[in-house]
Amino acid sequence: MNAQAQAVTPATPAKELKLSQELEILKPEIMKVLPPHVTPDKFMRVVLTAISQNPDLYRADRRSLFTACVKAAQDGLLPDGREAALVIFNTKEKFTDEHDKKQERWIKKVQYMPMVYGILKKVRNSGELLSIVANVVFEQDTFRYWVDDVGEHVTHEPNVLAPDRGKLIAGYAIAKTKDGGIYIEVMSRGQIEQVRAVSKAKDDGPWVAWYDEMARKTIIRRLSKRLPMSTDIERVIRRDDEMYDLSRQATTTARSGVDAAKALLGLSSTEVDEETGEVIDGDPPPEDYVPHYTEATALEQIAKASTIPQLDMVQELVRNDFDKSNRKLPVAIDAAFNDRREALQQAQQKL
Repeated sequence: MNAQAQAVTPATPAKELKLSQELEILKPEIMKVLPPHVTPDKFMRVVLTAISQNPDLYRADRRSLFTACVKAAQDGLLPDGREAALVIFNTKEKFTDEHDKKQERWIKKVQYMPMVYGILKKVRNSGELLSIVANVVFEQDTFRYWVDDVGEHVTHEPNVLAPDRGKLIAGYAIAKTKDGGIYIEVMSRGQIEQVRAVSKAKDDGPWVAWYDEMARKTIIRRLSKRLPMSTDIERVIRRDDEMYDLSRQATTTARSGVDAAKALLGLSSTEVDEETGEVIDGDPPPEDYVPHYTEATALEQIAKASTIPQLDMVQELVRNDFDKSNRKLPVAIDAAFNDRREALQQAQQKL
């Protein structure tokens, strides 16, 4: 056996050697964007380890793989499956064949996805928050969420000694700001599923392999909309936006506030078709739907909202009610929502 043949053994296939060489060419670009505490050599080792653990990355679109690596480096996160991950999803691509005919084909592309640990690490290191946590709740846990005149409250006792904690039923995130503000976001399993339904990789990848992780990240994403965060932190949290059909997400999550309100009132929430976003379970409103809110009662509920989450819930209920009854939302109600939100935000800043 000659020296060249000996250099390529089963332990170091030719593909791996070629990829290593290609990554070496990419190294200067990585060095430009990596933060000082992460060395290029360490980053490259982590990338090669991730690829060796998932051989499908070899066969995926190479350009998207390198782009994903550069984005991870820009955010200072290692794609080690803990801080971030390299995931594959199918995307449709148009091309012209040899007969000059328009064709379509599916290509496996690589997407860099920040994981919960990486997001929390970035947030904590930024110093913009005192703390932020996210957890999921199982059937056998003790969990309570309530809102009073003081604000939002959560108690959670994980039943870690139970042989089987049951199904995941909800999740929550809590953030504390430097000025003493406390922000809480709670999502039911149904609401988490609504987000999963609009993912381009809902049936494979992280939503299958790391469901708990994706549930926690989904809740953090929603909570982040209400938190004071720098642009780079927001960029990390929304790095995987392109893996979601956000136009469909806007349709399905519009119901989430209503479903949350129903849960608080002890009423069953509806289920939503993953493809169409239509209600497939529960009683649809009759044609002669009777409105629950008038302009006066809506304004009264807005004035009573003592926290921003309460105001969000009222807003969802009122808008949903006006939509179902085919009424145009009065300008006075929209103005009242904006005024009340501004007042609550100012009150929070003074705490």
